[in-house]
Amino acid sequence: MFHKIKIHTSFFAIGLLTTVFAGGILAGCAKGETPQDAKLSKNGLQNVIMHDEEYGQNMYTPAFPLIYEDLKKEIVKKDKVELVGFNSYMFNVLNRMDPPENRLSDKYYYKIIAKKTPAYKRRIEADIWKKFREKSSILDTIQWRPKNEDDLVLYSMVKKDVEFLKSFEILDPMPFDGSKLNVKYFGVKKNGRHYKSNIKPLFYENADSYAVSLKTKTDDEIILYRGNLDEPVDIVWDELALKSDNSENAYFSNDDKLLVPFIDIKELIRYADLSGKLIKGTDYRIQSAIESVEFSLDNKGAKLKNEAAMMLEKMALMPSNSKYYAFNKPFALFMIEKGKKEPYFMLKILDTKYLVQ
Repeated sequence: MFHKIKIHTSFFAIGLLTTVFAGGILAGCAKGETPQDAKLSKNGLQNVIMHDEEYGQNMYTPAFPLIYEDLKKEIVKKDKVELVGFNSYMFNVLNRMDPPENRLSDKYYYKIIAKKTPAYKRRIEADIWKKFREKSSILDTIQWRPKNEDDLVLYSMVKKDVEFLKSFEILDPMPFDGSKLNVKYFGVKKNGRHYKSNIKPLFYENADSYAVSLKTKTDDEIILYRGNLDEPVDIVWDELALKSDNSENAYFSNDDKLLVPFIDIKELIRYADLSGKLIKGTDYRIQSAIESVEFSLDNKGAKLKNEAAMMLEKMALMPSNSKYYAFNKPFALFMIEKGKKEPYFMLKILDTKYLVQ
């Protein structure tokens, strides 16, 4: 049964930005790190280290799953990706998720499996400018001179902006959940009937549990949810969906109010635990994996620019039962005479000091 909604709380959580955040990766800051602690990258993004076990908590974005699907279908050519000697929680989540192509129209994304060469970098830059009139925030962070001619870069960009049916009022700044500093807000303070077409209440249980949908000119929805946020955000979405009241009688009344904070995210996420991992069933290893998230929400609408890249290094191809004894890192050398138990010469090679150039 629908309950009349009067929203007057000062803190919200985004359960899912339907279509805007449709399909994707779940992310957050590294343990013990705040956005203030993270260093700014050259392009103004906050550098965030994401560890495998932290994946899946606070954010859901589409770019990384797009390259994951290419990794799965075009490189591994199986229904899931596994890493040698490492059970990745990140990949387990992605392995069970719907493909991002089912969540987002292809006119809003670009993806490619590219050779790791300057020529391919220029091609990607030209392609995304032609499609989105956008420049990349991450391509310059990649070393485009490969160690091996078969080295690859899996890349994707998602770009989508949505505009509310009618711009909301800008409200007075105030704290967020007891914060020391005030933050900016928008919403509806009075005369809610003027925003009836903008806002669709989904449910109202009590003063701590409710959800609304904000309508846009492209029929995308921005859904705001307050309730239990202890689970990963995809589970939060499932709980929201179960609670939502889809009754046509639900409406935003003249006495109802809305309060939503302005949001501005600019992060460069580095998936630290993937670096150096061998991909099972292939002769590739992951050099590094990164993702940029640039998202803003204000009284006019929302803007999303999301990029991801995974750099793959081609390893020496060997028979599956062979062993590779490579002494191209620090090692020890011993010389021992036949019949003796102890070596007569011993040497550590720790650097290039004794090596021939």
